[in-house]
Amino acid sequence: MSIHRRRIAGLLAAAVGATVLAGLPSAATADSSPNAAGVRPAATASPNAYVDWLKAKADAGDGDAVEYSKQYQALPAEKQKKYLEYINDRSYFDVFANAVEGKGAARTVMAGGDVVVSRGGDSGPEAAQQGGGESGPEAAGSRDMWASHWVKVKYFGLEATRVTVKTSYRVKGKNTTKVHPGTAWHKNYIAGTELTRTPVDEWISAEPADNAHSETVWTFEWWTGIEDTGRHRVWADYSGFKGGYLKT
Repeated sequence: MSIHRRRIAGLLAAAVGATVLAGLPSAATADSSPNAAGVRPAATASPNAYVDWLKAKADAGDGDAVEYSKQYQALPAEKQKKYLEYINDRSYFDVFANAVEGKGAARTVMAGGDVVVSRGGDSGPEAAQQGGGESGPEAAGSRDMWASHWVKVKYFGLEATRVTVKTSYRVKGKNTTKVHPGTAWHKNYIAGTELTRTPVDEWISAEPADNAHSETVWTFEWWTGIEDTGRHRVWADYSGFKGGYLKT
């Protein structure tokens, strides 16, 4: 199982005013990568610079960056500038990175409605049988299912960041009989940061819970050089999604 850890003290993080979240390392540009000096990325210096950064992401293969750029540019000029301030405010990261099930609201509204952090889960049947199409008495009456947990943050209605972890599993009656390899993915339009994760772990909890679990640990690295980690887990049973969380 992945080990939860917090690598940098919260007081230091607050002192330097790090950004909210982490971006795709594969799409980082020279002026959007984390740096030891803690200099604010040039990509967040102005709306035009941010649009250029989104264009670079699109050129690097991020097809959604084109539409996101259009949505951003459709905001009034004052909101475009305010957006860049919000994505450099670590206080929203604290809410995002601790979207713990059962603690706090599933939807947190901040900054007078400008910033919204939300979490939730989805589940359903798998479209096709997994695991090589097993047959025979053991597979008879079984069905494959999936469940996911996600956390996202929006600024002025634009979904800037979303992380998702998914478990896929097999049930027979009310029993979970097998857990398939779990998956995790993310989207992000926060310049000057990086996001990586551990391989997804999966397991079945002991009875009577008998839940399929999947978990990964995200590492958020900000342009200030600070890192934090968030453990992201989802669990489910024969009825579908049961719970999930993301917490540092």
